[in-house]
Amino acid sequence: MTLWFLARAAGFTALLGATVAICLGAWTSGAAVGSHAGRRQTRLLTQLAHRSAAVVTLALLALHAVLLVIDAHVAISVPGALVPFTAGYRALAVGAGTIAAYCLLVVAAVGALRGRLTGSDRAVRWWRPVHAMAYAVWPLSIAHGLWAGTDSQTWWAWTLYGGSSVAVIWAVLARLTSEERHLATPLAAARQQLATTGRRP
Repeated sequence: MTLWFLARAAGFTALLGATVAICLGAWTSGAAVGSHAGRRQTRLLTQLAHRSAAVVTLALLALHAVLLVIDAHVAISVPGALVPFTAGYRALAVGAGTIAAYCLLVVAAVGALRGRLTGSDRAVRWWRPVHAMAYAVWPLSIAHGLWAGTDSQTWWAWTLYGGSSVAVIWAVLARLTSEERHLATPLAAARQQLATTGRRP
């Protein structure tokens, strides 16, 4: 049972890491964070923390999957862990976790290549929608935890799920509000028109 306990601990810790990464990413990408030159250093530090949290989350997810595969307490094989909805243990729930992990891998890869993609206008246009897949990771992860976790009915698990969900929702709403305020400024409106029509207002 030791491996089972460690696998569950890695899964819950990965959820916390994903929460931190998503919240920092939403805050960093908000217009208000970088709207003043004096906040540039804060923005850079926040981006570094965001990327570090994402890397730690991926490492914890890998540990979570490996421990589940080698543990005899549940019937999860390597193919069952890699191919969604084929695991012998709660296939739907494990499949949701597998898809969430794949989405996070794609997001991390695109984020790591961001500097190289800036040379292509097409890549720049596609970068943000692909990176936004991180938000799809969240409901899939919660569903995976609720359906597959043996601790889902405990008060502390509900506290973790609820608190993390509130944090993510708040961060996303704060980002959207910040973007609306930014786009309402005359300079942002002019830039938007120039990017859309190619003509100055």
